[in-house]
Amino acid sequence: MTQPARSAPCDWPLNMAYCKGWDTTDQAVREAATDLATEVLWALSGRRYGLCPSTVRPCRRGTYDAWLRREPWLTLPYGSLAVAWCGCVGFDTCDCVPKAAEVSLVGPVHDVTEVVVDGEVVPAEAYVVQDRRWLVRVDGEGWPWTQDLTVGDDQPGAWAVTYRRGVPVPPGGRIAAGQYACEVAKALTNDSTCRLPRRVQSVVRQGVQATFADPSQLVKDGMTGLPEVDQWLRIVNPHRLPRDSVVWSPDLDRGRRRTS
Repeated sequence: MTQPARSAPCDWPLNMAYCKGWDTTDQAVREAATDLATEVLWALSGRRYGLCPSTVRPCRRGTYDAWLRREPWLTLPYGSLAVAWCGCVGFDTCDCVPKAAEVSLVGPVHDVTEVVVDGEVVPAEAYVVQDRRWLVRVDGEGWPWTQDLTVGDDQPGAWAVTYRRGVPVPPGGRIAAGQYACEVAKALTNDSTCRLPRRVQSVVRQGVQATFADPSQLVKDGMTGLPEVDQWLRIVNPHRLPRDSVVWSPDLDRGRRRTS
């Protein structure tokens, strides 16, 4: 399913426990440092972390066409036999449900916050999420066939799903973002203790030569110059991919899994 374009992370919590003086830094500087740090790490880690809140007005797909599928075909001595279980290859390979009871959401779906149908909130136990994509009704009811898009989400004739889409930021990513934001804040205030690499590559003073990392080369390598941050980036994105790769095959059937 096509993923909506994202130009920035939706939600990236920072762990600032290891940044001295962060609480006393000007609020505007903290906000700017947070925005820059989270956007940079989101891009360098492959643009896959962060939970995006979303409210959609879905359209249910199809009807009971799953029952019309005939697979696989078994060849017998005197003819052929079509074997199908709710359109599935086997009893344990998927959760067969009528198409009237499921709807596809743009994923990956982390969790569903609320479902409203005709102005009434649907109980959370009435549905589940499978494969981080399918919103499946499990209380014997079905989702509405159509809806009136000219009325509000909570009005009769409409139905809406509010959910969080994406992958939560792991603990290491929160620490890395906190460390990077801490140093960015120092750079913005010209703090001499800032550890971010500068343009100067080599300095000779009193017979001692010091060589620094080239910031432009760090950018090409997908690194920041901070060892603890770059270590995390190497783990989560070792091949420096700009975004997640997706492989899909029509022959692959691994069944449905409940994900929330």
